[in-house]
Amino acid sequence: MKLQKRTICPLDCPDSCGMIATVEDGRITALQGDKGHPYTNGFICRKMRRYPERLSSAERLLYPQQRVGKKGAGLFRRIGWAEALDILAARLEETRQQYGGEAILPYSYAGNMGAVNRFAGYPLFHRLGASQLDQTICSAASGAGWQKQCGDLPGCPPENAADAELIVAWGINIKVTNVHFWQYVAAARKNGARLLCIDPYRNQTVKSADSFLQVKPGGDSALALGVMKSLVERDMVDHQFIEYESTGFAQQAAYLHGMAWEHVVQQSGVSKKQMDEFATLLAQSPRTFFRLGIGLSRNSRGGMAVRAISSLAACLGLFAGGKGRGVLLSSGAFKGDKARLTYPSLAGHVTRTVNMIHLGHALTTLEPPVKALVVYNSNPLSVNPDGAMVRRGLARDDLFTVVHEQVMTPTARYADLLLPATTFLENLDIYTGYGHFYLGVAQPAIEPMGEAWSNFKLFQSLALKMGFDEPPFHQSCADRIVDYLDGMQGLPDQCDVQRVLAGELVHSQNSFADGRVMTGGRGRFHFLSSDPGPEPTMACLTAAGEFADPDLLSRFPFQLITPPHPDLLNSTFGELYPDTCGTVLLHPEDAAAWNIHNGEEVVLQNSRGKTIRPARITADTQQGVLVAEGIFWSVAQPGQEEGLGGINNLTSQKLTDMGGGATFHESLVSLTAKEREKR
Repeated sequence: MKLQKRTICPLDCPDSCGMIATVEDGRITALQGDKGHPYTNGFICRKMRRYPERLSSAERLLYPQQRVGKKGAGLFRRIGWAEALDILAARLEETRQQYGGEAILPYSYAGNMGAVNRFAGYPLFHRLGASQLDQTICSAASGAGWQKQCGDLPGCPPENAADAELIVAWGINIKVTNVHFWQYVAAARKNGARLLCIDPYRNQTVKSADSFLQVKPGGDSALALGVMKSLVERDMVDHQFIEYESTGFAQQAAYLHGMAWEHVVQQSGVSKKQMDEFATLLAQSPRTFFRLGIGLSRNSRGGMAVRAISSLAACLGLFAGGKGRGVLLSSGAFKGDKARLTYPSLAGHVTRTVNMIHLGHALTTLEPPVKALVVYNSNPLSVNPDGAMVRRGLARDDLFTVVHEQVMTPTARYADLLLPATTFLENLDIYTGYGHFYLGVAQPAIEPMGEAWSNFKLFQSLALKMGFDEPPFHQSCADRIVDYLDGMQGLPDQCDVQRVLAGELVHSQNSFADGRVMTGGRGRFHFLSSDPGPEPTMACLTAAGEFADPDLLSRFPFQLITPPHPDLLNSTFGELYPDTCGTVLLHPEDAAAWNIHNGEEVVLQNSRGKTIRPARITADTQQGVLVAEGIFWSVAQPGQEEGLGGINNLTSQKLTDMGGGATFHESLVSLTAKEREKR
């Protein structure tokens, strides 16, 4: 019997697609886009079309297992859930008694964006007095930059872009990371609009654009400031918006007047002529829509980049909305009370917080040391920066590591206790999109395969096993969803929670059809921030981090950036490409200077580690800039049981200028042909 069941994509993507799962004899045989979802409109990315393969993959984990071999070898024996809970409860209690609760560190992120299952472990870890994890790896810098200038204002609805005459895709590869926004680009271009892309390299979206500004990695704030300077000097700003809907413009303008053009050009890599032309295009295109990417914030000037670009948008009055106008970074559609998911009230006292970017440090040198690590919703050995240090930490004999996972990831191979996790198709949960204004609850499409448990079931069961009897540990998943909805902002008036729980799609009242997010008493744009803090009060030029270090540059002459790959979402789906390590894009002049041939394996190396990728020689990148798309899993090398590790062996634990985010796109490396390295 064939059934069609509605569901929602759980992955860390702005699209949060509505999908239809085809179920035959209790198995998922196909996934397709939900035609009834206004944003998804019946199509999904090629990654999710392959998701049924993950369900039945040989790598799928179906039973609890205990390690029997060397850490990292991936050798386990099957056990039952009763034994697994006994082991886990005993080890966590033993750790707490002997070393204190802070010796326990949970590590999780957005491998499952369902609100309940994403934060399912928090109540237990609060109750245990464990160390808390600062979840900053993705959007912390961009969010901090947005908040500094825009406060709590939401982004503009993506649908507004369909009426634009100019769409600026700034630091976002729409066709790979926000594919459903492309429908609005296509609609606008059909009516004569232009698409302008700003990026360090020619990605898939750039190749489909009408024009391209190639900015230096980390040069986005300088470019935005230069364009602002051009607009201000030629008096092409939106005076009405500035006067009535903003504060602090006079101070920002004074800074721009005093800013030297040579500094702007040097930092951005874009000429003054190009910046003037861009400013003119913006001034002559009242219906402009800015779509910003989070990736542009993953460097030492990341928060400032968002501040500068949003300030540029404010100079043009784009926050006032109107037909075809707007700015979208993250929709901010629904604002739930996170405490109804995490229950910080269960904590008896304040415990230390560990930034997840610093996991390598936390597992190797932090004092007092981490003695128990609980991983869920993440694959830190692949996605965390400074992967070689993370690997050394995971290999510690005195570290007890629990991994709750769907497939045998590189991290799972280091588990002492490996527990099978359900997929979203086997879960109940609630999902909101950060690229659109819709919310929905998805019921399980099939029963859990094997003995897989959801995050929620695992942590509720473990809490009760450990004798914790507080009310949150007796909630059902549906109870927690209803409670979360009850305190949520952005729901329409008279929203029927029971109908939402049954699967009715909800459109946020924070969405305005004309993109008008600022007027009507919703706040003002602040060119001059009143928020206290160490950051500059306004958008300005700031120094680069690793890319400007002369000592490192003398040893590692190439700038490395690590943008997404079309076949992966972070490291998810890595099991489908077991023998693939990804390529590195190398400019032809660099290839000639370093005697590298197309397809030749090259060693990328710095003081943190090394990895190997085939070189793809192309003018899609700039001289001196290497582009390594995708977090592919490590591939074993001859004579090396564990391989060299993935691309994050090279990235740094250094933090962004704001928000404590990751600097994935600011690593200096050397490049050598693999064969010559052997000699």
